[in-house]
Amino acid sequence: MENENTNYKEGSGDEFTNFLFNSPPKEKNSIKLELNPCDKNIKIGLHIFQELLMIFVGGIKYLFSKDKNCMIQNLTFDDINLMNQYFESIGFNLWIQKFTMVDYLNNMKLPNYFINKELIKDNTPLKDIYYETSHNYIIYRIHFDFLN
Repeated sequence: MENENTNYKEGSGDEFTNFLFNSPPKEKNSIKLELNPCDKNIKIGLHIFQELLMIFVGGIKYLFSKDKNCMIQNLTFDDINLMNQYFESIGFNLWIQKFTMVDYLNNMKLPNYFINKELIKDNTPLKDIYYETSHNYIIYRIHFDFLN
């Protein structure tokens, strides 16, 4: 059953970014995100991940570029919590994990589906696809999951 508070908005990615981030976060699952069809050579999980990552990058630029350098290492806990609230409004959880280089090398190495796209199968969960970046020997891992 559709949520009676669902908003529908057509437009480009930039228009969606403005729509999503120009007001406080809305209720969980109140915005239905519809994506353009993906290329036949791209698995749907990767397509969804790539679109969510673009929304994330657009969102941090939109919300935080005026106040500070919008690099991931500059985001505070409150910034990440706010971003997660926006993602919950479109039906997803945002996860950002932070690892020291030692912890990462000893315990946290997983198959990187974002880099090794050939590893993605039709049943690869969205939460297993992630993007990593590093700064000053700290690894930041970004991934998403469907909101329960």
